[in-house]
Amino acid sequence: MQLLDLPAPEVIETFDFETIKQRKLERVIALLKEKGIDYVPSESDDLMTMIEVDAYEEMLLRTRINQTVKSQLLAYAKGGDLDHIGATRYGVTRLEGAKPYASFSFDLSAPLSYDVTIRAGLQLGDGKGAVALLIDDVTIAAGTTAAAGIVELQQFVESSDIKTEIILTPLPYVVSATQTESFHGGANAEDDERFRERIWLSRENKSTAGSALMYEYYAKTADSRVTDVQIVDDTAGVVKIYLLSDTGAADTVMIDRVSTALDKEEVRPLTDDVQVYSAEIVDITITADIVLYDLTYETGVRALIESEIAANTMIFGKSLTMAKLYGLLESEQVKDVTITAPTASVNIAPHQVIRVSSMTLNFTGAA
Repeated sequence: MQLLDLPAPEVIETFDFETIKQRKLERVIALLKEKGIDYVPSESDDLMTMIEVDAYEEMLLRTRINQTVKSQLLAYAKGGDLDHIGATRYGVTRLEGAKPYASFSFDLSAPLSYDVTIRAGLQLGDGKGAVALLIDDVTIAAGTTAAAGIVELQQFVESSDIKTEIILTPLPYVVSATQTESFHGGANAEDDERFRERIWLSRENKSTAGSALMYEYYAKTADSRVTDVQIVDDTAGVVKIYLLSDTGAADTVMIDRVSTALDKEEVRPLTDDVQVYSAEIVDITITADIVLYDLTYETGVRALIESEIAANTMIFGKSLTMAKLYGLLESEQVKDVTITAPTASVNIAPHQVIRVSSMTLNFTGAA
């Protein structure tokens, strides 16, 4: 069972202001009647005002109680409450994000007669406190003066224009570092919904190594940019892990991070050959002529279509038939739809996802 499949908890009450006010009013009328007072309520009298204030205060209190109950439930908790549930009940903490990276050129002042290897972990800085590390060894071959490498900024941000070209690690030879692009490919702290999903998936830690959900949990934990995972095991002993990122295809850094995480003995059985790949992106163009009953509906209809298209694409193995596409473009305000692209259903394999590279919607009003 998935977390979202759980029914709403009965402990959370449903109520409304008018019902609470009416109950209190009936109670006041009954109490006054016992004292021989026939009270005829009026919206303008002081007693009615007090009843309304009391009803409003009760509604606020019961709302707060509902919120307190929800804060203890994984399906509803947010922020710090979700952090406590993850850490204390499941042993899972929120990911700080992903560190961005950039390409660097490492240069010698003159060629040497032997290979020069710059070791992974080399520290670079900007002179203002920012630090970056070389991810893998870089070898400048004998007789040459330059080689490229990937450097990771030690900050959890989506991107940065910081330049870390000052080599901080002492080296036995003179080499310079030149950053050839901005740091990119990072991510900010994990949001509540992704963190909630990983907490739920973490239950697989208690199962036998090699389960599909366990692979998914560790893949999403290895890099916070992983938005979805597809596991294909159609070959005996070979498990293919396909990664979808928040921008589409997985880059080499993401693939390396996930590969390292899934190679641990507690994650995969010794008999599994785990291979990590990027999702294959199938780009499509959507072009359609849409006739509205009233052209003033255009903004709302356009927003609805864009939302529906987004909800039905970038999903592993989810094909897009022409019938489905027509359905996504139709609504109560739409009189007629003519699709000129695509011209046929787009059927994809389990490791593929459909991405809309461009969408042109031409709206006209009904004659």
